Amino acid sequence: MNKHGVFLVTLIGLSIGLFGQDWEDELADSAYFFYGVQIGAFFPNNNTAELYSGSPAVTNFGIESILNNQQFRQEFDNYFRFPYYIAEYPIESRYQTALEIGVHLGYQFNKDIAVFVDLNAYRLRYEQFFTMGIRNPINQSPQDDFERMPIFGEENRFQLNLGTQLSYYNDESINAYIGLFGNVNDVEMRRNYIIINNREYDIFHLTLNNANQRPGGIGFGGGATLGLKFVISDHVLGDFYYTIVSTQTNMLEDLQPRGLHHSIGFRVLWH
Repeated sequence: MNKHGVFLVTLIGLSIGLFGQDWEDELADSAYFFYGVQIGAFFPNNNTAELYSGSPAVTNFGIESILNNQQFRQEFDNYFRFPYYIAEYPIESRYQTALEIGVHLGYQFNKDIAVFVDLNAYRLRYEQFFTMGIRNPINQSPQDDFERMPIFGEENRFQLNLGTQLSYYNDESINAYIGLFGNVNDVEMRRNYIIINNREYDIFHLTLNNANQRPGGIGFGGGATLGLKFVISDHVLGDFYYTIVSTQTNMLEDLQPRGLHHSIGFRVLWH
């Protein structure tokens, strides 16, 4: 099992150890365990998106390396027909908004204070274009031909948030709260590739010190949540939430930026 698998198993074990109690052990009507699922939209910062651009600044095995690979040279020559070159790398490297899926567990001590743990999973996607220049002698123009080619990236992320919820307004059916938490996140590049003539070509991220084709690692941070819980039925709650997290994203030894991520979503909780 790789380090990412061990990390995930550890998080699940921690969650079970903290909150794996029987409902019959609840102390009182105002104190109870709760658990549920959440779904939302995750808005990552783009501090590490440049890693998927395929440029020589981030990898020696990017777009230029693919085009110069003798194994593919004849395919590219047949497709472009005339001398070709990289005219422009992706102008704006950014992730797409991702789906947030997770579990939410906790203990409500009273109407004002609760502790909780979140375990969330994300699949981040990068989709941009680079531009190829083609020196076409028969285009009857002083300028070269240009063609945009797609470049893609896929990334797995897991996050553990552990903290407390403090209510600032509540009545019999509504509980508005602020959450404060610590964050641990695990990041792993899944894939990076380009498409030319409907064929995929992988971009690799190798270094002299680490023959790892999937950069990634574990980072730490903290954040805050604004939430509104309301009663759906007996023992079932709804919870709208907005979360902001300041955390380190550990992709490479020299690429470990800290930045803000945002998410908004909805939970269904049982208690």
